[in-house]
Amino acid sequence: MNNPVFHQFFRFLFVITLMLSSIFLIIGAWIYLYPFLLAFLISGALQPFIQLLEKRLHFPRTLAVLSLLFLLTLLTVSLLTLVIAELIKGIQRLAIAAPVNFGNLVNHSIDQFTIWFTPILYKIEQVILKLSTEQQSSIFDYIEVIKVKAAATGVQMLETLFQSLIRGLTSLPSSITTMLILMLAIFFICKDWELIIRSLTRIIPAHYLEKTRRFPMELKSTFKGIIRAQCILVGISTAIIGIGLFIIQAPNALTITMAASIVDIIPYIGTGSIFIPWIFYQFFTGQFQMTIGLSIIYMVVLIVRQTLEPKILANHFGVPPILLLAGMFLGFQIFGVYGIILSPLVIVFVKVLHTTGIFNYTWHFIKGN
Repeated sequence: MNNPVFHQFFRFLFVITLMLSSIFLIIGAWIYLYPFLLAFLISGALQPFIQLLEKRLHFPRTLAVLSLLFLLTLLTVSLLTLVIAELIKGIQRLAIAAPVNFGNLVNHSIDQFTIWFTPILYKIEQVILKLSTEQQSSIFDYIEVIKVKAAATGVQMLETLFQSLIRGLTSLPSSITTMLILMLAIFFICKDWELIIRSLTRIIPAHYLEKTRRFPMELKSTFKGIIRAQCILVGISTAIIGIGLFIIQAPNALTITMAASIVDIIPYIGTGSIFIPWIFYQFFTGQFQMTIGLSIIYMVVLIVRQTLEPKILANHFGVPPILLLAGMFLGFQIFGVYGIILSPLVIVFVKVLHTTGIFNYTWHFIKGN
């Protein structure tokens, strides 16, 4: 039992068990207590601003927290109002132009269908006329079955759409309740932040305290770098889209640019969710000049983003670009689209563990040094 290898193996199992337990605990806590965990993270980010109001303007802590929450709420509501107002204007313009554009699309599609399929239909008709009466009847029966299945599929899609709308409407009260709980939690945590930190400090043993203090600082710094990098990438994409739409004189350029800047935050989907349907629509309506212009803009955005993203993220991560790119590819291969989102977060976590010396400390603990 005094074999050092046995003790090292036991300590290794202990570390693995502790890691897995921590992961399950964090996932379970996030599922049931995510408003409070999110409130704790937001409260930590707001502390420098609260301290600024306390020291420079001599605000009481409660007044500083309330003032900051009021300003943040006002800023968020103002930005949402601006975005919603611009989207409403764009939707109104589209509502006026949509019937005409849809009619043009239908007419153009019918004309193209007639040109392409008239010879084929003529040949099919010649073949059917050569068939016997029973064979013709069987073909028409198959066509009726296809019509019934198509109608059933359409009804099912409408039912799914309406059910999604109902679920969205029924979730509004719970979403409002969650937001209220989040705001109250932010207020109370910010108000008693120093007391909470002192309590946690007393719980953590002294020889772990230095490591645990460095860990949130490094994690906060790294996440700031991620946010800064994403803002740079979104800003570059938005500038390219705005200038490109202005050059080709696209309608509702400002509204579309704002919408593209919002969806550009979504990994893997991005601006393609706007440009790809728009390009196909312009192509099928015969607007080939606009199709070429939109395709060029989308390709430029795609190439620039794919070229700059690993470099910019790596500079703010402090991780070599090839390692970040390999991690994102590995995450995509294992978990699909979610892997692209999760892999940078995992790399950030591992990088912070390395920077704070926790890996080195854990290795020495396993070795028994």
